[in-house]
Amino acid sequence: VSRVFLAGDVPGRRLQGSIVQDWPVLVAAGETTGYEGDVLALVVADTRARAQEAARAVQVEYEILKPIVDVPSALAPDAPKLQPIGNVLSVSKAKKGDADNALSECDYVHEAVYQTQRVEHAYLEPEAALALPQDGRLIVYTQSQGIYEDRKQLAAMLDIPENLVDVVLVPNGGAFGGKEDMLAQSQAALAAHLLGRPVKLELTRSQSIRMHSKRHPLRMEYKLGCGKDGRLKALRARIYGDSGAYASVGMKVLERAAGHSTGGYFVPHVDVEATAVYTNNVPCGAMRGFGANQATFAMECAVDELCEMGDFDRWKFRWANALTEGKSTATGQVLAKGVG
Repeated sequence: VSRVFLAGDVPGRRLQGSIVQDWPVLVAAGETTGYEGDVLALVVADTRARAQEAARAVQVEYEILKPIVDVPSALAPDAPKLQPIGNVLSVSKAKKGDADNALSECDYVHEAVYQTQRVEHAYLEPEAALALPQDGRLIVYTQSQGIYEDRKQLAAMLDIPENLVDVVLVPNGGAFGGKEDMLAQSQAALAAHLLGRPVKLELTRSQSIRMHSKRHPLRMEYKLGCGKDGRLKALRARIYGDSGAYASVGMKVLERAAGHSTGGYFVPHVDVEATAVYTNNVPCGAMRGFGANQATFAMECAVDELCEMGDFDRWKFRWANALTEGKSTATGQVLAKGVG
């Protein structure tokens, strides 16, 4: 075993994140962990087996606190603050027209709550990195989805100029959004820089599932209305996303959910709020579709319900309400041309 690294060994910025820096490379003694996947210590040895054996020998004393594992608990007035800014990461709004008044004039109104689940990316290759000190520089071979952002964050963590860090993207077995966050590359770079020796870190599958960000589970409260002619008139929606312990790109996912809340349809009156919430669950970030999938699921379900209420043909209803040139999305953006 070469060395055991703790939070105090990080020479520069210990908190990482491409938008909000709130995810610790190593959690320090006396701090509160954010979720089960936090890294407390890093053991470097000459074989993986020895490193794993030594890691199991590390003893940690915990004061067990009650975790916040759902959005309602996180938003409760007496909830403990999980981050300095509180438990609300962001609120994204899309408003167009007067949704409440338009809903009161609708002939058919469907109201329901839709819930999607947390989803694991399940890429073939878990997170891995090889950090190599060479001629005063640090070369990091990584499976990241953003090598320039990695270089920026690694330089800040090590407190060295960016031009002394080279991040090289290698072919990897998938990502799908799950490798936008910094995981293996941070710890490998830290150890290699301080030891002056090459260090490779590859997460096991169980570590990967426990640590890396997932697709957001969303709670979507939808109220959608139309007229007797089958034309959509208004949507009022409140969307809540469990962003887990750290920001990742949660605020952008919920922003996208708000922007895509009406799906592929023209709705004249819209009132949507999408809130990203901190909990003690695994962080949630980017995954293919990026919040639009979840909102589309809610919208399509609500459209089906309206069709049943009004005895509308489901295909004709969709065709009649589809976005076309000159019509606007939930955010009020008027589509000019090329509306597939």
